[in-house]
Amino acid sequence: NPLLTITDIRAIAKLAQSKQIITSIDNTFASPIIQNPIDLGIDIVIHSATKYLGGHSDILAGAVAASQEHIDTIWNVGKNLGGSLSDFMVWMLERSMKTLALRVKAQSRNAKKLAKFLDKHPDVTRVYYPRLKSHPEHALAKSQMKRFGAMMSFELDERLNASKFLKALTLIKPSMSLAGVESTMLLPALTSHSLLSKEERETLGIGDGLIRDSVGIESHKDLLQDIEQAIA
Repeated sequence: NPLLTITDIRAIAKLAQSKQIITSIDNTFASPIIQNPIDLGIDIVIHSATKYLGGHSDILAGAVAASQEHIDTIWNVGKNLGGSLSDFMVWMLERSMKTLALRVKAQSRNAKKLAKFLDKHPDVTRVYYPRLKSHPEHALAKSQMKRFGAMMSFELDERLNASKFLKALTLIKPSMSLAGVESTMLLPALTSHSLLSKEERETLGIGDGLIRDSVGIESHKDLLQDIEQAIA
């Protein structure tokens, strides 16, 4: 996910339907506010509710959306395997979902402004964000998403040390977590792809200067200032 690759959901759903295959998709990065895969032909949609649905980095939960037929099957399996949420966790999730649309829209607006800023920055060599026309799947994203979301990645110039950049941030938090109201960044080369060799990472497009950014709801001016001072 660090490169924000977009999948043609309609094409996948159409192919699966022609073969009578049940489809499922993880829609966590987009959230229901940005993208509705069931409307595009997908059978089962999964969310890490820890992320945008929760939005405050304080719960562990998941969610599934599907037809009643599929939900009945999933429900029966869930009852046998356990893993039910506590009543307090459910209350926290319900509380958070009341502001889901407000949060995601604000985060998406911030991401758009940050992407444009970074795309023109002399110390940034590339920005991965589907809102930008330079993104290879920009047209596809536009056709199946209502907005372009709040997740992005960018590559720092090789002259800069990405680890030092993260440590220099004061407002944005270096963290594995994402989709909360607070902005977070991480280095995929040292986290999600750390078990791969340097050659394997580079083959996948994961360089040492690649940074994943989960944009929060802070003032976009404060976020831009924090990035600028960390680069400097």
